[in-house]
Amino acid sequence: MIEEKTFKKDKELHDEIFVECIFEGCDFAKKRFLNCQFICCNLTAVKMEGTRLQEVKFLECKVMGVDFTLCDPTFLRLYFAKSLLRGCNFTEMDLKESKFLDSDVKECHFVQSNLEKGSFAKSKLEGTMFHQTNLNQVNFLGATHYQINPLNNRLKGAKFASPEALSLLEGLEIKIEKEPLP
Repeated sequence: MIEEKTFKKDKELHDEIFVECIFEGCDFAKKRFLNCQFICCNLTAVKMEGTRLQEVKFLECKVMGVDFTLCDPTFLRLYFAKSLLRGCNFTEMDLKESKFLDSDVKECHFVQSNLEKGSFAKSKLEGTMFHQTNLNQVNFLGATHYQINPLNNRLKGAKFASPEALSLLEGLEIKIEKEPLP
């Protein structure tokens, strides 16, 4: 086990458990990370089978094609800020209170997931799928490009900003048009 250490680029990670460490510019494989930070890391197509992410923060990271459903679900809570997420899978995951802040979350899947009390504040959600997902009390303030059907997602207490919130009506097949001036 390695504790309270900072890893920079080109360092190989030989141990399997890391506690309160910081990772900058590293690529990594299957491990256990507790209270760690990943800063400017490339996690493209990283295999997550059995990986434990407990109170882990991803700051300015590139995360592409990662199947987070393979992670150890014990104590799982994620925090992304100013990160790029593409094609990631979060299906049927309990991600209560997880944060996706000021990030580009494109074509990710949150199907039958629990995101209660989480946040997508200031994030772009183009092509991201929310289906039968618990979005109660989720913060979408400043978020854009989301398509959320209020008929098949739970949204009680969720926060949205105008005019982007009008996109919630698309799932109801309602058209909003400007009234012609007299």
